[in-house]
Amino acid sequence: MTRASLSIFGPVLIWALQFAAVYALISAACAPRGLLEADTMAAIVALLTGLAGIGCLAFLISARRRRRRAEALALAQAAWWSALISLLAVFANAWPIAVLPGCTG
Repeated sequence: MTRASLSIFGPVLIWALQFAAVYALISAACAPRGLLEADTMAAIVALLTGLAGIGCLAFLISARRRRRRAEALALAQAAWWSALISLLAVFANAWPIAVLPGCTG
């Protein structure tokens, strides 16, 4: 895997892992047996969102630097857009936890 393809797929992979982890935690907290408390779930989701956001932001910054140097400009732009969309998706995943208190639905 080349560096350019890693910079394109890396942020998407971070988002996908965060997505799976968030919804696994929701399932664990909102299950009938309640494996986690809602407050614990929200704290873990906040931590995961912060870490994933920092990871996507690092990819975004490095893609911007590559765009300025104009090395393979099309791949650098694809990496930048991939990182930006993944960063927004990471925070969109945490939105239901911030808005809905507990396990409502």
